[in-house]
Amino acid sequence: MLPSLAVERRLFREAAIIVAATLLVGTAANLIPGRRLPWWGQGRVAPSQGTDFNLIDPIAAEMLRSSLPGVRVLDTRGEAEMAGGHIAGAESFPYQDAGTLLTAEAIASLGTADAVIIVGASEESDIEQLLAQELRLRGLAPPHIVLGGMPAWRASGLPVEGAQP
Repeated sequence: MLPSLAVERRLFREAAIIVAATLLVGTAANLIPGRRLPWWGQGRVAPSQGTDFNLIDPIAAEMLRSSLPGVRVLDTRGEAEMAGGHIAGAESFPYQDAGTLLTAEAIASLGTADAVIIVGASEESDIEQLLAQELRLRGLAPPHIVLGGMPAWRASGLPVEGAQP
């Protein structure tokens, strides 16, 4: 049975209201500072290699760290994980604390570093890529992310400070 013309009009009107409300809410959300919606073309894009970060293997990262005096190593693992062993001179820099850790002084200090190396807890580097993007959005040069994180660093036989698990 075909719906009546009145029912069709009502469905069309309700669909138009939903579309209009969605556009209105999306526009209003984009006017609030810091609340850009990606689908509206104003939000963040996924971090990208070469723009937001550079990937570096553990051996090259160690060569960079040991050859330049001003290299900063940011470890995205928590304090407890770092206590189990970390790269010499690494600073605990959990991504979930980036908002409080990335003060103006910290940005200025990282900006004067010869290089910034980011290392994480696993072979996946999603958290490290997000931190790298945060650093780039704050005007810093693209940092280096260690491929394979601390597991790859240890597997390469590179030096680790602190207790060994």
